[in-house]
Amino acid sequence: MKVILLQLLSVASFLPYQLIVDGGHVERVIGVRDGSGQCICSMEIAHTYFPARSVERLQSDYYNLTNYLQDQLNMIYNNQARLSTTKTNLTDLNVRVKYVKAFGTHVDLNFQRLISDIHTVVSLAHNISKNATTDATKEMISDLITKINTMHTVVTTMEKSDKNNIITAQREIMALRQKLQECEEAIALSSGTPAVSGPSSIGKCDHDGLLKVGNPQLVKLNWKGMKFKAGSWGKDFALGTKFKDHYWVFPMNQDERTLENYRLYASFKKLLLYTPIREYTLNINSQTVCDGCGQGAGVVFFNGTFFYNCLDSRALCKADPFSMRISREDLEDPDPASFNNWFSYQGVKYQDIDLAGDEKGLWMIYATTMSNGKLVIKKIDPETLEVGTPWITSQTKDSLSNSFMICGVLYGTKRKNSTHDEIHYMYDTSNSRERNIQILIEKPLPTVQSLNYNPNDQKLYMFNDGYLVFYDVTFRAPTAKRDGELVVTEKHQDSAAEEQTGSREEQSSSVSDQQEDLTSGEGSRANDDENPSPVPVVRR
Repeated sequence: MKVILLQLLSVASFLPYQLIVDGGHVERVIGVRDGSGQCICSMEIAHTYFPARSVERLQSDYYNLTNYLQDQLNMIYNNQARLSTTKTNLTDLNVRVKYVKAFGTHVDLNFQRLISDIHTVVSLAHNISKNATTDATKEMISDLITKINTMHTVVTTMEKSDKNNIITAQREIMALRQKLQECEEAIALSSGTPAVSGPSSIGKCDHDGLLKVGNPQLVKLNWKGMKFKAGSWGKDFALGTKFKDHYWVFPMNQDERTLENYRLYASFKKLLLYTPIREYTLNINSQTVCDGCGQGAGVVFFNGTFFYNCLDSRALCKADPFSMRISREDLEDPDPASFNNWFSYQGVKYQDIDLAGDEKGLWMIYATTMSNGKLVIKKIDPETLEVGTPWITSQTKDSLSNSFMICGVLYGTKRKNSTHDEIHYMYDTSNSRERNIQILIEKPLPTVQSLNYNPNDQKLYMFNDGYLVFYDVTFRAPTAKRDGELVVTEKHQDSAAEEQTGSREEQSSSVSDQQEDLTSGEGSRANDDENPSPVPVVRR
């Protein structure tokens, strides 16, 4: 460190002198006197400077040590929390293992649902008991009812004491259901009434229509993900198709309108493993306006070809995924089908034209303005896309949640609540009869985006808010017509004018005239068995 010392001197010369500084150190100082008399001296003081760099290093080391110590403390606190959680989990696991060794497998079940099932079984048993014809059958059913009541007491007790382990009770109820079914079959055989059938012969309509729908079988989420709520899926709907094992998944774009990309899978296993043959697109030329795209979830895969409603039109399109060819047919009709979300299903967008396949071929389900939104059914030629004579029903399309075809019979569903839809309406195209029915369909999620029946495996395929679901179905065995059902329907259809007031007669005549106008000029294309001319329908 240098110190400048100024002193007034009279002569400019070197003046060596001694200077005693603090600490007793003596340094030789040489000064220079300038012309003005000032003396400029330069002085160096040895061994007296401050160790600033050492202090900085010490300060840095201190901060580093402090941060390291804080990190170690944090690790200790985290490890203590993990040890506490692990100890709790191990204690809980130890308790559960002891419980399993003592009482069996640990299973979480719904007590309220189980109790509801017990009440259902009791009701079924009482109904069967009324139809029993022999004392032995009555005694057997009475014994079953006693066991069921005992089971109800057991389940109620278990609910109060243990809400997690009732697998034994569930198994016993399943066994009781099996016994009830055996009783029902025995009564049917003794009375000469055919029992309820299961699936009918593939490709044949040797049954009296749909009886019930099984529990939902949830397969997986569609390949695009949860944000893609709408779409359709299933197998090839054509009987005898060479693509009978092919599955297809066709999620719509997020606008819940546009059909653009889809996947084909060679088997159910590949569907589960997301292993498609190939991913396809209807926008072949990657255009901004997709001429080949479709709209609505009414698409079906029929004999190796996709059939759907062309985008922003009432035309029909078909796309061959193997040749990448798309053809289009404009529908010319005096009362044309609605499109662009005019008469879609309730809660579903842009499904004005819904296509379906069954044992009798390819169908189109839609509504028109002239029919005031009534549901209309037509048969489609899959080769030429020509349509046949329409059947006009009394059911409005936008009041249905969806529909499907089985053996030429249309079944319409309506929403009951967030967990169930109900098949409540049917229309038989073979005799133009319609009636109301009650068959519940359980659904995992609230909205049924599409619902189709496949005659090759006799299952229903549902696209349910982005998830792929299917159902087994049970048909009613062929029986004589029961009183109070079809007989009443025939009377309603054929003799309605005799039972209605004058104003209702005019309404019936008006509807009849309207249908005759709609079907004029198309009768030559109708087939006597599959496309009969529609009869006048009176609103109920």
